[in-house]
Amino acid sequence: MAQRTVLSLSLSLGALLCTGAFCADAAAADCQSRVYDLLRAAYPGSTGETGDEGELLRTAGSPTRWINLGEVACKVWPASPDKTLLAVRLRHDAATGMDSETADLEVLVADSARPRILQRYREDGALQSDAVRISSVTLDTARYRLNESTTAFGVRIGYTGSSRANPYGSTVMNLYVADGAALRPVLSKLEVSKERGEWDTNCAGEFENVQRTVAIDAKRDHGYAGLRINSIEESTRNELDDKDCNELPGPTKKSSVRLAYDGREYAVPDDLRGL
Repeated sequence: MAQRTVLSLSLSLGALLCTGAFCADAAAADCQSRVYDLLRAAYPGSTGETGDEGELLRTAGSPTRWINLGEVACKVWPASPDKTLLAVRLRHDAATGMDSETADLEVLVADSARPRILQRYREDGALQSDAVRISSVTLDTARYRLNESTTAFGVRIGYTGSSRANPYGSTVMNLYVADGAALRPVLSKLEVSKERGEWDTNCAGEFENVQRTVAIDAKRDHGYAGLRINSIEESTRNELDDKDCNELPGPTKKSSVRLAYDGREYAVPDDLRGL
C-alpha cells in the first residue's frame, strides 16, 4: 500500500496548492487516480484487502460490504466540471464468481477539487447476478437538461445471459438529479438496448435487437421536460443452405413514446422496462 499512500499524499498536496477552475481542471485529468481517496471519503473507516480480482475496500460497520476498485465508474461531469460522478458496486460478499451474487448500488457526486462527497443515493440489493449476470456499470453524462437549473445524469447497467443457445444482453438506464444534499432517481430501469435469440448453436435461429435513444422534449410537466424515447427493433433469421449459413433480415419497427414527469419520476411502461 506504500505506492497508494504516496499517491494520496501527492493528491492532497495538490488540493492545497490549486484553487478554483484550475483545481477542477487538474482533477479532471486524473479521475481514476482519485477513486481511492474519494471512496475513503465516502466510506470512512474502510480498510484495504486483496481479493480474487484485485484490490478491495472493506467498509466499516454492519452490514459489511466490499468494493472492487476496478469496478468503480468515475467521471468528471461535463455539465458541471467542479463535480465528479461515481457509481459504486457494494458487494455483499468478498468472493466473486459464485452462482449468485448481490450488490448494492451507490451513486455519488463528489467535489472535483478535493475528496469530499456532496450528494449520494443508495439502493440496497439493486444489482443481482445469477443466470443473467451484471456485466458493466457505467456513467452516462449526455446532457439531460430537464429545466434551466436541473441537469440529470445517468447510470447504465449491463446484463449478459449465460446460455449459448439462448444469447441475451440488455442495458438499463437510471437518471438522477441533485435534491439538496442528496441525489434522487427520476427514471429507473429504462431498457435502452436488448439483444436476444434462440438458435441451434450451429446456424439456424432467430434473433432480435432493440436500440433506444432518449431525447429531451420541449413540453414540460410539473416543471420538468418530457423524455422522448425512440425505439428501433430489428429481427433476423439464420438458415443453413447446403454448407452456408445465411442471415435473412426481418422487418424493422420504429416507435416513439413520450414519458411525462409526474412530479416525482418518469414512469416507465412495462414494455420499456428492463431487469
